[in-house]
Amino acid sequence: MDSKLLTYSRYAMLPGLGIAFAAINMATRGSDLSTSFPYFRTFILFFVLITLERIWSYRHAKSQRHMIWRDLTSTAVQTFVAAGIMGAIVLPILHYLPETFLGRRFLFGLSDQLGPLWVQVGAVFLLSSFWQYWVHRFEHTNDFLWKLHGYHHSVTHIQISNVLVSNPLDWALRNALGGLVMGIVGFNPYAIVLGGAIALSYGDLSHCGADVKGGWLNYIYNGPEVHRWHHSTEFPDDPKFRYGCNFGVSVTFWDILFGTFYLPKDEKGNVLAPKALGHPEGYPDEPNYLKILFATRCFPSLERFFDSKAKNNDDPVTIAAE
Repeated sequence: MDSKLLTYSRYAMLPGLGIAFAAINMATRGSDLSTSFPYFRTFILFFVLITLERIWSYRHAKSQRHMIWRDLTSTAVQTFVAAGIMGAIVLPILHYLPETFLGRRFLFGLSDQLGPLWVQVGAVFLLSSFWQYWVHRFEHTNDFLWKLHGYHHSVTHIQISNVLVSNPLDWALRNALGGLVMGIVGFNPYAIVLGGAIALSYGDLSHCGADVKGGWLNYIYNGPEVHRWHHSTEFPDDPKFRYGCNFGVSVTFWDILFGTFYLPKDEKGNVLAPKALGHPEGYPDEPNYLKILFATRCFPSLERFFDSKAKNNDDPVTIAAE
């Protein structure tokens, strides 16, 4: 009985958490806690997922402890800086078009014209996931964006601590720019925050490093079993997966609709795991966050500069001279 309960709980855990965090987002909307500590949901989510990773350790997990400071630095930049800078740069440009051609700051004027709040939250969730899917897919096909996004694919084990390990521009294009566009359309700001937060929460769940199962829900939302195949070092042997598979950040039905979903199973119906996780072109996991921040893979001169500095720091002659 206990073993069956444990097995069933592995399937129920992630969807249950998704529902719980959606409820928390709705219940705390506009509350004093949300105003004084706007990032409390992120802290709760990370705490819960780290706990799950300790309870149900993934059998193929590889230690990421040596990357913890890189992970923490990248998480802080994406959480507190990246979206704000993107908004400061992009919003004036986005406002220009409706102000110039329509004489107002929003394409549809007041948000009431787009329906009640709950409808807008659902619409924002779907539009956010659609935006994330196509931007993510484009990042895999464009050479420059793939070099940016490739830092995220160099991790050798997905877990919640490295969900935000990305170049800030790469992360903001996929996760922040869509919300800014929907703000110009005229969606209620609360709907954008709630719908976007729900989408990002489900995206965070995909990086849970615990051995949890999705079952039939793998065909709706992007759980770890699905996302591990996106991070596989080898793409499926099919021309349609030339640039990868499972591009959905929070949900999988866009992948199913557009033919990029991949989740192999054995003869018993159990989901198979990829042989290894990491960059498909062999780039190692980057421990130096400054190289991720300045995207040195995109700029060879910067790459050489960082490498020469590292070499000088490791050179015993140089160390002795100092």
